[in-house]
Amino acid sequence: MSKLGTIVKSISPERIRNIRVITLCIVAAATFWFLNALNDTYSTTLKYPLVFIYDTEKYIPLEQPPEDIQINVSGLGWNLFRNSLGIKVTPVNFKLQNASEIKKIPGNSILGTLSDQLDEFEVNFILTDTLYVNIDSRATRRFKLAIDSTAIKLNEQYWLSSSLRYSPDSVTLQGPESILSQMDEVLTISIPQSDIDENYNEDIPIEFENSRLISRDPPTMNVVFGVEEYTSSEIDVPLTMENFPKNGNALVTDTLRKVIYNVGINKANNITPDLFSIIANYNMINPEDSTITLEVTRHPEFTKDVHLDSAKVKVQFNE
Repeated sequence: MSKLGTIVKSISPERIRNIRVITLCIVAAATFWFLNALNDTYSTTLKYPLVFIYDTEKYIPLEQPPEDIQINVSGLGWNLFRNSLGIKVTPVNFKLQNASEIKKIPGNSILGTLSDQLDEFEVNFILTDTLYVNIDSRATRRFKLAIDSTAIKLNEQYWLSSSLRYSPDSVTLQGPESILSQMDEVLTISIPQSDIDENYNEDIPIEFENSRLISRDPPTMNVVFGVEEYTSSEIDVPLTMENFPKNGNALVTDTLRKVIYNVGINKANNITPDLFSIIANYNMINPEDSTITLEVTRHPEFTKDVHLDSAKVKVQFNE
């Protein structure tokens, strides 16, 4: 038999009852001592809740004001114990006049307010050296709205197929004067979606830097635009010669150029060479290498990113 088993068997029911009685007596004595001790006066340090009172119609905080202050107080143990548990703790209210002009408050300047409002404690001294606040005047202004079409995130094979429309074209903002006064007169709003591959008609939030501090009326704007899938293609187009000598002494033997372009899939079959014009202007010849830089002077409006596979042509001279 193990030693533990021997010890357990040696404890009789009567001994167990005695242990319980002794334990209850100790707990009762400790409780009585604790409750009795709470009737005495003690000094301690507390973090006491603090609320700044100001005209919220005129002012708005740029940062959350301090929510407590560290103080040393004397008071009955009961009150100190209740305060440490957060039971029925009424915050101290500190009124701010001309709130936007105050940036820091010396801790000792709140001593009178604390003493007046903390009836159950005697405030000995304040440990918090300085309280910092950042409150600004509240202002209301109206701003124009705009959408940057170049920043719209379309699917790789899509482009805008219509003009961009949005409403409303302005918004009323209310918030800190220091922020509103530095904002541009026109707010450029971004489309939040990406990889767009279908016609767009959405209400998007009017958001911008520091918008969390600013209320918006209205909070959203409606944006509409069409998109179209496009494809890359190419076509051979004959050159148009301009200002070449009439005697035929100078000529270009390679009179076709490959034009590369993007076009909407629905219009891809409508492309013909005569819709393009490529000019080789003899007056623009480079005498060092006898080349002319070609210019695409005409292409269909519904094509984009139009360029040549080779932008120069060599001129040959007959003696």
